[in-house]
Amino acid sequence: MLSENEYSNKDLGEEEFEDIFLQGKVFVSCRFYGAVMTGLETNRCRFVNCDFSFAQLSGSHHVRSAFENCTFHGTNLFGASFEECKGSGSNFSGAVVTGLTITGGNFSFSIWEGCCLKKMDFASCNFNGANFAEADLEKSNLSGCDLRGAVVREANFKEADLRGAKLEGTDMKNARMKKTKIDLEQAVLLAESLGAVLS
Repeated sequence: MLSENEYSNKDLGEEEFEDIFLQGKVFVSCRFYGAVMTGLETNRCRFVNCDFSFAQLSGSHHVRSAFENCTFHGTNLFGASFEECKGSGSNFSGAVVTGLTITGGNFSFSIWEGCCLKKMDFASCNFNGANFAEADLEKSNLSGCDLRGAVVREANFKEADLRGAKLEGTDMKNARMKKTKIDLEQAVLLAESLGAVLS
């Protein structure tokens, strides 16, 4: 069992994480490769530069925990939830994200390249500088999000809700938009980015 409050440079892939509750634990540069973490609950834990590749995190629930600069390649996040968490700089590309729930929090500069994020509810999340290149965000709710400087090349925003989202510094020209919900301020910004002159 995890008896210490802080772990650094540890290989924890064989530890028991299934259906346990962790509070206030700190993990720095630890390896959770292939770990079985189904049903794990964390509260105010901190994971920095950790590798969760191919870990089983389905059905896990995280509240006010931080996952900074972590890797989730091949990780099973089916039905996982992050509530007011921090995921800055983490790479979710290649993860199984079906049914993932993110409520609030800061995921600035996170990477979601190529992820299927259809019908997700990300309202009011901070995705400043995040990479959504080629991600499928069809019918997702991104209203009120901070998307400033985000990479959205070939991202699919069909029928997505972008109303109230901050788009300054985000190049939407190569994003795919069809029946996408935007507000008047965003319409003006997009028109100007396409070279239109409003009068």
